[in-house]
Amino acid sequence: MTVAPLIVTDSTCDLAPALYAQYDIQLVPLHVLFGEESYRSGIDMDLPQFVERLNRGDHHPSTSQPTVGDFVKIFESLVEQGRPILSIHVSTGLSGTFNAAHQAAQQLMQSKPELSITVWDSQTISAALGFQVLAAARAAAAGHSVEEILPLLESMRREADFLFTLDDLSYLVRGGRIGQVQYRMGQVLNIKPIITVSKAGETLGTYITAGRARSLDKTVEAFVKIMVNQVGEGAKIRAMAFHGIGKSIDLAAKLEARVRESFDCVFYETAYSTPVLGVHVGPLALDIGFVAGEWDV
Repeated sequence: MTVAPLIVTDSTCDLAPALYAQYDIQLVPLHVLFGEESYRSGIDMDLPQFVERLNRGDHHPSTSQPTVGDFVKIFESLVEQGRPILSIHVSTGLSGTFNAAHQAAQQLMQSKPELSITVWDSQTISAALGFQVLAAARAAAAGHSVEEILPLLESMRREADFLFTLDDLSYLVRGGRIGQVQYRMGQVLNIKPIITVSKAGETLGTYITAGRARSLDKTVEAFVKIMVNQVGEGAKIRAMAFHGIGKSIDLAAKLEARVRESFDCVFYETAYSTPVLGVHVGPLALDIGFVAGEWDV
């Protein structure tokens, strides 16, 4: 008899909160650190709360990934339901979260060979990770097994893409994502990078530049132009956009309007991004994940 898996992900995954609830997606949080203070991203702290804490200015935040022990604890609590586990995580090129999940799964299955825990490297982050998680969750809800879901994940990993931009490049500098020269030139010229995650070669699963815009306002048109080049104007598309606070909320609304004008949207969601991503991109950021066509399941 086919047994559908429980779906697990981490808090670098951008999904609307209602989708987590609808599909019973389990979240293993990364932690946001302000000095000695630690918050579980997406559980103890949402993005507006993160920005409120950030604005105190006493500590610059950092992040820490879940430990092997964290994953052991959540996996042990879930296997009691008698269902396989499919755990889908941020790219190994951006975080050690996948490795911690994999070690936890191996540890548990060595002691209890009857358990079934599959850990999947999304090779991406944010909304593109969200699309993989959502595709798996929809298939699980329809009764598909892990073996049936993995080809869907492979297809989504290959076809889904995402773009993001941010207002203040200093967050990427602190995270080691760009150098001081790029930062100074960007600040002087007010250039906003458009960034994605590489799908091939030596840069696989890491950030690369997809374009640039001369201001945050102009990134909406830049996003749409890149999307049209990739999937074709008027194509059926599924999209999810995530934003920070203030001006980026207005930009997200403009982006949705332009995407709906340019494509046949069969699915569109928008929401706040996650605090753990806010640490690396700041409070004024915008990203969109997209994939052409209808849902497979």
